[in-house]
Amino acid sequence: MSNHRNEAIIDNLLARACDMTTTELANDLNLPIDALGLKPFADTPIPPCVGNEILFTDMDIFTHDELVDKHVQHMWEQHPEA
Repeated sequence: MSNHRNEAIIDNLLARACDMTTTELANDLNLPIDALGLKPFADTPIPPCVGNEILFTDMDIFTHDELVDKHVQHMWEQHPEA
């Protein structure tokens, strides 16, 4: 498969994931939601907002952007053309 096709698939997955809330991403990734936070950390590139909160799960903390990346990677691995 061409690189252009792969890039188009990944761009589509990224666009869909960016439109999802933190809760939707966590559910799709089977991550338990212990808490959602709106207070940014020093290394948080984009301040969280309602729908794009920081996820506290087990011993991990994920920003919305990190969850988007994890979701795109997960969906790419599941894609039949990957």
